[in-house]
Amino acid sequence: MNKLIKVKRRYLLFLLPLIVATQCEEDELSSGFQTEYIIQNDSNTNLILFREGFEQVVIESASNYQLGSELNQTTNEIAPSESFVFNSVKLYIEENENFILIYNQDPIDDSLWEFSEPSENRFTYILTITD
Repeated sequence: MNKLIKVKRRYLLFLLPLIVATQCEEDELSSGFQTEYIIQNDSNTNLILFREGFEQVVIESASNYQLGSELNQTTNEIAPSESFVFNSVKLYIEENENFILIYNQDPIDDSLWEFSEPSENRFTYILTITD
């Protein structure tokens, strides 16, 4: 019985650093600075965005759509042109069951996005679409 306890202690001593290291990595990944990318549809028309895999997203008139978000371990925001979430923005309208491209930003132009910092450790870039 005593020998069994010694063996268990050895295993615990080997496993403890692994458990602690894993916990620290999870805490580190969940902390940081978040940058959100939002499309704001201020037009009078519903817009259509095709996501990866041809997923069709309807961005209704007078609504917002979160294009994506990223975490950064530094105190800086991630500009839209440096984002790994998307590399272009193409918006369509649907007429007679056909999709018509009405907005194309390829490559991404950071000057067209409005930057804000709504709260600590959180940054937002908004692309506003009007008529």
